[in-house]
Amino acid sequence: MSPFTRLPGFAADSLDAIASALASVSPLNQAGYRIAVTGLQRAGKTVFVTSFVHALLHAKDAPVEAFPFFPWRERVREVELQDIPGLPPFPYRERLAELLADPPRWPAPTEGLSGVRVRLRLAPAARLDRRLLEPHTLHLDLIDYPGEWLLDLPLLSLDYEDWSAEMEELANSGKRAALSAQWLAQAEALDPAAKEDPFALAQVGRAYVDYLKRCRSEGLSFLQPGRFLGGTAPLETLFFPLSRARSARAGTNGAALARRYEAYRRLVRRFYGQVFGRLRRQVVLVDLLTALQQGQESFADLALATRTVVDAFEELRHPLARVLPIGRLDRLSLVATKADHITSGQLNNLVGLLREMLGEPFIRANARQSGLLAIASVRATTQVTRLWQGEALQFLRGVPRGRSDTVEVRPGEIPGQIPDRGSWPGFVFNIRDFEPPHLGAPFEKPLPHINLDKVLQSLIA
Repeated sequence: MSPFTRLPGFAADSLDAIASALASVSPLNQAGYRIAVTGLQRAGKTVFVTSFVHALLHAKDAPVEAFPFFPWRERVREVELQDIPGLPPFPYRERLAELLADPPRWPAPTEGLSGVRVRLRLAPAARLDRRLLEPHTLHLDLIDYPGEWLLDLPLLSLDYEDWSAEMEELANSGKRAALSAQWLAQAEALDPAAKEDPFALAQVGRAYVDYLKRCRSEGLSFLQPGRFLGGTAPLETLFFPLSRARSARAGTNGAALARRYEAYRRLVRRFYGQVFGRLRRQVVLVDLLTALQQGQESFADLALATRTVVDAFEELRHPLARVLPIGRLDRLSLVATKADHITSGQLNNLVGLLREMLGEPFIRANARQSGLLAIASVRATTQVTRLWQGEALQFLRGVPRGRSDTVEVRPGEIPGQIPDRGSWPGFVFNIRDFEPPHLGAPFEKPLPHINLDKVLQSLIA
């Protein structure tokens, strides 16, 4: 038995159960939409799913302006929240309670894969005689999974030696050089030709995972293996880059690392084949603003990670997709989050940054299937106009993170294109984190947002 079969969250047997669950709710045997939501750390995935589900539950009774795109508004007779059979449940009620608490707080992030179903009972369409037809059921399934899982795609085309060389080169560049020092020192002391030493491998493996977590805390995004960031992996499954381990003999430390790497690659391959490929409507959340605030290196690293995620979706395109409008990916919504951290006049520039990060070849190839948006899943600020030296300027009004008083902030200008290296010092950003709005419970209408309904529109319209 592989050690991975004992690893909760991304074990082989867990993949079997999840793949079976997704197959059983195929759109071929019931009316509905299956929407997968992913994003890298800090992109706001948990808040997005919570707010999106809450809007679906309450849009039918809310004013149109609270959630403009809701095509079933006049036909909904009943809305119900359900688990998706076979999938771990998304903790919607618990996360909503955090947002509506006094004082409110941002929800704790979710880990691993989970799902929630919104069940709509709809009256027949107006063009039909409603007296002759019973209401029918529409399922909207939201499936939440970590974007870090998609960062593992390049492993499928790299053997252990090549991957090790790439990761070691990356670890010695920029701010990673200081963050990787402890791990690299321990790895240098390990003899790849010595007899396999599980204790020594575990010690260096822990140092490598710590290095990845420190990178993430410093605003870096391109981190492999992505699943090592999501929880506590059994020590006997850990591996790390060691390019000196090339052509290691069986029974040695080097051979053990290569063996563990190959076991992990098999798991990644199964995820793409059995799970990822069944998720044909996807939302990818990207936190561009935090990366901008942290500087050029963090932004470039996020761009590398985002393009890696995009490559995963390119893998889903049918070989004939270049000449025919077909593909296994039906709709893809690429979303820049935290749009409430900037003024409304800057939203187009935020979308422009996302477009340039993805690259025009991807945009052209997926024009029929993808949409670019700037959103705030829960709007934490309001916009006010103030006179400044005789000029009317837009400010944001909100409660900064960790404080209780309300302030007004001028966030600065967001570039519509990625700045070149020489231009970065000239940009001054004042991107703040804000506390959630004080809404109170119960709150039986969609939470305040920016463009959340347009995500639904881009996925099903």
